[in-house]
Amino acid sequence: MQKFVSFLAFTLVLLFISCKNDPAATANNGSLVPLEHASIVNLAGHWIPMDFCARANQYQSVLKAMNNAHLPYTYAITFNVDQPDSVTCYNGFESWKLAAKINLDTIELLEARPGKSVYLVYDPASKDITMFDGTTNAGTQMDRMIKSKANSPTGYLAFTTALNHNLFEGNYFPVGKQTDKPVMFTPGGYIMNFPDYDRYAPCTGGDCFMLGDAMDVVTFATTKVKDSQKLFGFRFSNNGDTLSFYNMKVSDTEKSAQLGGVAYRFLRKSVDEKIKPVEKQQKPGESTKK
Repeated sequence: MQKFVSFLAFTLVLLFISCKNDPAATANNGSLVPLEHASIVNLAGHWIPMDFCARANQYQSVLKAMNNAHLPYTYAITFNVDQPDSVTCYNGFESWKLAAKINLDTIELLEARPGKSVYLVYDPASKDITMFDGTTNAGTQMDRMIKSKANSPTGYLAFTTALNHNLFEGNYFPVGKQTDKPVMFTPGGYIMNFPDYDRYAPCTGGDCFMLGDAMDVVTFATTKVKDSQKLFGFRFSNNGDTLSFYNMKVSDTEKSAQLGGVAYRFLRKSVDEKIKPVEKQQKPGESTKK
């Protein structure tokens, strides 16, 4: 019964999208231009699930984005014009290829799980993709995917660029310390104006989730120092204005860790919020005239 309901829901959505996609669209000058349906040419590139990135922004957490909704079948799908019959998928720790069939605006990813396909429906008007995953017992899950504009060599890096932008964007100031320049976590995974580390990568899957559901995990590293990677737990405050990084004591024998004390704590300001310079206090008796 559950499989029938999932199939019916998927069919109804397909009918809705096919009815919505008229064979022509209105240009800015009012003339009709033909819509461009799915092809390996216009699909070529990295496609990422923006719904998941938006949830990470909402919850300020990768773990909460997973646990409060669902984990997408894949973090990225890469189409390549040189390999029109297959796609490359990525999760947090590996990549794999799937055979793909394009039928007008529906792309079938065969054997996404044994004996089951994942379907992608391309919208020629909005030029985004809806991914339908009915391969699990959770029913059909839907994720909106967009083509990444980042010049990333792999689909996973395209995904983390969008994730970092949604999760960490802002100006950060160390609590209890004065600094002239804010610490910045760039979408590309660099840390600016931070003396201890210059690279970061939030955990999105696999063995790096050593704290279980207790806290998100991030890897810090220094590009000039070999094997400098170090794991930290991280958590935003409820209102999102404070970001704390915690030490972790990683087990030598198990894929787990114990949470330690605070290693770094930052106050976050919006990237649009101007940083006010520190005004010089006037000493008693000092003239204000210049």
